[in-house]
Amino acid sequence: MPIFATPQPITATIQAGGGSVRLVATDRADTVVEICPRDASRRTDVRSAEQAWVSYASGRLAVAPAKCGFLGRRTGAVDIHIALPTRSRVQAAVASADLHAEGRFADIRFASTSGNLVVQSVSGRLQAATASGGVDVGVLDGELTFQAASGSLVLSRLCGTVRSEISSGSVAIACAVSGAVLVRTGSGEVEIGVPEGTAAQLDIMTGTGVVTNRVPRSAGSEHNDHTLAVRVRTGSGSVTIGRAA
Repeated sequence: MPIFATPQPITATIQAGGGSVRLVATDRADTVVEICPRDASRRTDVRSAEQAWVSYASGRLAVAPAKCGFLGRRTGAVDIHIALPTRSRVQAAVASADLHAEGRFADIRFASTSGNLVVQSVSGRLQAATASGGVDVGVLDGELTFQAASGSLVLSRLCGTVRSEISSGSVAIACAVSGAVLVRTGSGEVEIGVPEGTAAQLDIMTGTGVVTNRVPRSAGSEHNDHTLAVRVRTGSGSVTIGRAA
């Protein structure tokens, strides 16, 4: 189990094929990496864990489950667990592995074939690109860019900008406090919650869906504390703008 002294936030670069990646960011002065086989009875999983490559230098951590193979080719499935300082940066490329990031992070860049991304909190830039994976974010204070052939975006609270382009998939933002939401989807529903105190400027067009706006016009008055710009384009899919719970 490699342990590195990291008194400051780090940049973690991670490659994974199958299995899972779990990151836990807390106020700590070290980084701990643990890699285990997903199935201890499978030889390929055990070999991938045993041949895992971990290095650290000058604030940069690199983790890969095996020295040969990339994105799951000729490698087994492993579970990667990394405990690291709060507000660290992450760059991850996975095949089918899901990535769960607990705690507060700065920038995150995520690419996957079919793996999903779940993040608790980001204060910075989050860039995600998937073929058929989804993204679930708790709190975003910054900028999010999501591109997917087939995948959904779920965001609990937004203070910043969301840009999403999806061929097939939905977008759900529970509470968009301020900033901008720019969504383009070929097929999929869009739901955005606007809280009290936020003035929403809406620009919505859909090919065959229904547009529903449940936010009173008074929400756009000069007495609001925040502003939100919403631009949505869907080919097939309903769009709902409502009050945040």
